Amino acid sequence: MKHLIELLNNNKSIDDYLITETKTTSKELFFIKDSLQMNRGKDVHYMTVTVYKNFTDNDELYRGSSSTKLAPNMTIEEMTSRLNLALIAASNVKNKYYDLVEPTTEKAPAIESKFINGDIIENISQLVSDVYNENNQFDALINSTEFFINLTTTRLVSSKGLDVSFETVKGEIELVTEAIGDTESIELFEILHFSDYDADAIKSTIKEELYYASLRAKAVPMPQVANVPVILKGTSAKRLFGYYEFNASGSQFFQQLHTNKIGDRLQGKDILGDTVTITLKPVLPNSTASRYYDAEGTLMKDTVLVEKGILKNYFSTKRFADYLSIKPTGNIGNHVVDGGQYTEKELKEGQYLELLKFSAFQADSMTGNFGGEFRLGLYFDGVKKIPVTLGSIAGNLKSAQKEMYFSKEQAKDNNYIVPKIIKFNNINIAGN
Repeated sequence: MKHLIELLNNNKSIDDYLITETKTTSKELFFIKDSLQMNRGKDVHYMTVTVYKNFTDNDELYRGSSSTKLAPNMTIEEMTSRLNLALIAASNVKNKYYDLVEPTTEKAPAIESKFINGDIIENISQLVSDVYNENNQFDALINSTEFFINLTTTRLVSSKGLDVSFETVKGEIELVTEAIGDTESIELFEILHFSDYDADAIKSTIKEELYYASLRAKAVPMPQVANVPVILKGTSAKRLFGYYEFNASGSQFFQQLHTNKIGDRLQGKDILGDTVTITLKPVLPNSTASRYYDAEGTLMKDTVLVEKGILKNYFSTKRFADYLSIKPTGNIGNHVVDGGQYTEKELKEGQYLELLKFSAFQADSMTGNFGGEFRLGLYFDGVKKIPVTLGSIAGNLKSAQKEMYFSKEQAKDNNYIVPKIIKFNNINIAGN
C-alpha cells in the first residue's frame, strides 16, 4: 500500500485515485446427503485502483476513469505498467466532471457478526449441525448442501484523504431437498443467505424447504381457473420492489430512463389497495448487504425512498448526485417495505393461488412486467388446499399496483424486509 500510494502521488498525469484493498478468507464445505465430500478454503488479497483523468473539450470539463487490479506480489515496474495502461484508458472515457467522496470525521460502527467476533470453525460446525438436525421431516430429506462463508476486510484510500476500513460477511447455503411422490422423485433447489449465526432462522428455513419438497411431490397440474387472486411471497415478492427502486434512482433519472421527480406519485392515483413505503438501511441484522460505506466511501444512512406511494428521495452515488446537485445517499443495499392494512389471515379469505416456488421468476424493473412458470403453489378452491405445479402467471405493476394488498406481517429475505404476502386481484393465470 505504501509503495502504491507513492507511485500514484508521484504520477502527475493522474488527477485523482481510489484504492480498494480487499482481504478475503473463505471456508467451503460440500455434502452429499449428510456426508462431507470436500472441505476447502482460501485467503485472497487484492488491490483495485481506479485512476481519474480530467480534460476539457469545447470549454466543458470532463472526467474519465479506469480500474486495474493489482496483486501484492507485483513489482514496482509491474504496478507502474498497469497504472499507465489504466491512465490511457481513462483518458478515452468522456464523463461529465464529478468529485470524489470527501473524508468525514464521523466514524461508522463495526458490523456485528459471530463469524467475525467468534471462532469461525466452531460456528461453521454448529451451523452444519443445525441444518442436518432438521433433516428427514414431512417425508422429505436433504439431498445435498454446499456451505460458503466469506469474511472480507475492505479498505478504501483516495487522493482526497479518504481512508476507511470495514468488515463484511457473506454466507450462503446451496440446498437441494428431495421427496418421493406417487409417480416420481422430485428435487427443489434454494440458496440461503446469511451474515451472522442465527440458529432459529436457519432451522426454520430448512424445515420450510423440506415442507415445500413434500408438497411438490404431491402436486398436481394447475387447473384452468379465472378471477382467482394471486399471492406472492419470499424472493418473488421482494423482487417486485425493484420497480419502485428503479423509478427512484438518481442515475436512471439523469440518464432519462425515468422522468419521476420528488413528490410524484409512483403508484398513480385512485389506489384501491395498499401504498408502497420503502426505507433504505445501510445495516440490517443477518444481511449480506450490510455495510456503512459504499464502494466509493460514502458514509450511508437510513433514507426514506418512497412513502405511501410518493417519491421522497432519489438514491444516488456521488457521481450522479453531483450531476443532479443533490446529497449522495450511497449505494445502500438493504430495503425495508412497510406492511399493509390487513393480516395474512384476512387476505387469505376466499379462493386464492399462493405461489411458493418458481422455475424462474422474472421482474422487469423498467417496464413493471413480472411473472413466470411456477414449480409449486397452493390453490385454495374455497374448501381445501391443493398443491399445484405446471402453471404460470403474468402481470404488470403499472396496472396491478392499484389493487395490490400487503399483509401487516413482515418477513425477512436476506437484505429485504417485506410484507409476508402480497395479494393481487387481477393477475393472469395459465393452467393445464
